[in-house]
Formats: sequence, C-alpha cells, structure tokens
Amino acid sequence: MSSEDQAEESGGGGSEQFNMTMTSLIQRLETTLSSSPTGIEGIDSEDDRVGTIGSLNRDYMTNRQGWYGAALEYWDDTEATVDGMLGGFAQLSPSDLAASQRFLRYLQDTTRPDLRFEVSCECGAGIGRLTKGVFLPLNFARCDIVEVSAELISQSPDYIGDLASRCRFYCTGLQDFVPKPNTYDVIWVQWCIGYLTDMDCVKFLMRMGACLRKGGVVVIKDNTCENDAFVLDREDSSVTRSLDYLLALVDIAGLRVVCQKMQGEDGGEIESFPANIFPVPMMALEPKQNKESKEGQVGKEEN
Repeated sequence: MSSEDQAEESGGGGSEQFNMTMTSLIQRLETTLSSSPTGIEGIDSEDDRVGTIGSLNRDYMTNRQGWYGAALEYWDDTEATVDGMLGGFAQLSPSDLAASQRFLRYLQDTTRPDLRFEVSCECGAGIGRLTKGVFLPLNFARCDIVEVSAELISQSPDYIGDLASRCRFYCTGLQDFVPKPNTYDVIWVQWCIGYLTDMDCVKFLMRMGACLRKGGVVVIKDNTCENDAFVLDREDSSVTRSLDYLLALVDIAGLRVVCQKMQGEDGGEIESFPANIFPVPMMALEPKQNKESKEGQVGKEEN
C-alpha cells in the first residue's frame, strides 16, 4: 500500500469500517464514470484542464491539511450574512428555501410517509440559513447546526433569533462530524459536499446514513456541472462534481436515492434559478439496507 493510500485510509473522523484505499476508490470511480457523458476529466474555475479524477485526488485532495485549511480560511473571511453565505447571490435565497420546503413536504406526502419533522441537522450551515428558513418554519423540535468556521457559527444564534433555543451548535468540519446512531430525521447537506475530498465524502455519507432515525433521509442539494466530471475551485478549495460523479460516491457509501428533483422543477419561475447558475438537484437518500429490509418484509407478508 502506498503512503498516499495509508494517509487517506486512516484520515477523517469516523469509527465506521471502510477498507477501500484511495487507489481502489479512484479506480472504481473512473471505471463507473468512463461511460458517463461527462467522462472522468475536469477543469478548474478558470477553464484550465486539471486532469482526471485520479489527478484531482492525488494532486489536490491527498494533502488534507492544505485542502481543508484553505476552505476554512476562505469562510472565516466571509461576511456572516445571507449574501455572504450565497457568494453574492442573496436574491436566490427565497426561491431556494421555498423549493426545499416543498421538497420535504412532497417526501412526507408521497414516497416517505414515515418521515418525521422532529430532529434536523444542517451540515456546512454557515449562519444557519436553512435552519431559519426551512426547518424551524416546518416546526422541527430540535435543529442541529454544524459549521467549521467559528466566525460564522458564532453569529448563528443572533441570526436565527428567538427560536435559537431549539438549536444546538457544533463547530466542526464535516470530515470530523460523528453523530450518534438513530439521531436525525433529516440531514441536509447543501452547497458544502464539494469541500470534502472523495474519500472523506464517502465516509461522511456512510456516517450520516447510520445516524438516521426510522424513515429519515439524508438530503444533498448542490451544484452539478454538465460538461466535465468536475470543476475545481482553487480559491476556496472545493470541487463541483457532475451528477453522475456525485451519484457514484453516494453508491459507494452504501446509500440509494429515494427521491430526486431539480431546483424549480415544481415551483415554476418563482423557484427557478437563472440560466447561468449550475443545475441544482435535490436528492433524498437512505441506506441501501433499508430497501432490502423493506423488500424482505413484503415477501414475508405475501407468504
């Protein structure tokens, strides 16, 4: 095993067993995505070629301290406002929040009737924009807010206001976030999955799947690129992945999609983003074993 494999295999904050080396992960991703329309090669935000998914991992993501340190420095210097959280696109927030509420209600009304609106977790939360605009209006009883920047999360109680008493605040990176099993009904991961390395992303999703309550879901809502496998942002040390790339990581983590919609799909022009914005899917995920156990139960009932 190479030193890079050893570093990645032991990296991250989690107690789950995950024996795939970085080399094996790259091979699986590139094999899966070789037939994808976006392929396995990516660019940076200046349109310069970066190379393959393997190059992204080996040349940029192997140095975890540098990768996460650059992101933390970026967010520590970001204004603790909605405009700061959305990179100067505060005007998108009302549409975004409305679509996210609609998505959760749709889940509960259709594919996920046992989903409870009781305990939520907003990952990469910044100042808690989603907690204030989605979970508390849906009357979640407890809302956990997870954010790596102490500068941002310290402003969260004042931003949320009186209902901050229903929140708990955790200042930690997602790569080190290890909640207890059977904790959350909804884990929401929006515009932050790209700050995780591929290896840490898989481990993170495994941990999140393991801490869901019965009927709970992990929701990923994020930008996706359409013409390349990924777009690397060197400024804030993040990567925008293609939808196929993201789904491959979800699959490796042992999760499956139970519902998927695009931002603005049901809300019309009111909830649609401008055409120059990356496509933003919303995906509700559950552990694959949940589906297997449900199918097994159906088989028993039929017999």
